[in-house]
Amino acid sequence: MAQLSQYDHAEALVDGAHEVFGFHPGYRALHADGRIYRGAFRALPAARNYTRAAHLQGDLIPASVRFSKGGGRPDAPFGATVGMATRFYLPNGRTTNLVMLSQLLFPARRPEDLLEAIALAAPAEPGGPLDKAALRPFLAKHPEVADVLRMRAASLAPISFAHSEFHAVHVFRYLDEDDVLTNVRCHWIPRAGVEGRPVEELAAMDREVLLDEFDERLATGPVGFDLVLEIGQDGDPLDDPTALWPEDRERVTVGTLQISAPTTPEELGDPVMNHDPTKVTDGIELNDDPILQARRGVYEVSAAYRTGGWHTCPFAKHYE
Repeated sequence: MAQLSQYDHAEALVDGAHEVFGFHPGYRALHADGRIYRGAFRALPAARNYTRAAHLQGDLIPASVRFSKGGGRPDAPFGATVGMATRFYLPNGRTTNLVMLSQLLFPARRPEDLLEAIALAAPAEPGGPLDKAALRPFLAKHPEVADVLRMRAASLAPISFAHSEFHAVHVFRYLDEDDVLTNVRCHWIPRAGVEGRPVEELAAMDREVLLDEFDERLATGPVGFDLVLEIGQDGDPLDDPTALWPEDRERVTVGTLQISAPTTPEELGDPVMNHDPTKVTDGIELNDDPILQARRGVYEVSAAYRTGGWHTCPFAKHYE
């Protein structure tokens, strides 16, 4: 597997997000508004058929989940896209992340494509409307982007995080004890069933409505999700987050997550909570997907912007 640069476009991509949504100190560049919850995950025996990863061997694994609204404006209403970033706390003291969206696909194949689209469609002022007319020649040149945007525009908005499916838009390489490789796409499927509503209905509601609803729901009991692996076959696209696999691909439930209560980064001992999706563990590998490879640098740059980076260290004053 060729290792692509994870930092070539990181700063430009984060700056591009700020051009579109504005810079909001202390908040993430994307999925700015969210809350964190704690729970536990237990894998089923079927998981060991695909990976030796420590959190997928059947032990009860502590987990935290950040649910978030899409976009980079913390004061914006909810739309159709929401996020679910899960962190597993491994027995060896390390962690690994699984980051998903309520959308199946990402709207660009390469960082360069995303930067070109941002340059064309950036609003006159951050937080303003996108220049969709200026984007038309780009969409004609990149029909895969147009297809993803149409799919997203047609999707329903959530009625609750507890009734939303979530999807890792990238393919991961799972390796078992014998190094047998399986390409998988990961999905969280809500145990309460999937339901949705028109985007306009949700957008007219309070901007914290889904987060408040989830807090109230947890007060009556835990919320469960099944982890489902979609199993790749020869010829399936592995490095293109704009492309679906055929609908007949096998799906295997490999574990269950139970979310039990709200928590905070401070309670978890990690005030930054950088949910980098490239932070994998033995038994799970990245592939050459350029968008996936770029995300490590993007998450690091975004974290530095919102936290002040090393300048917040106690010794920083000696160098300023």
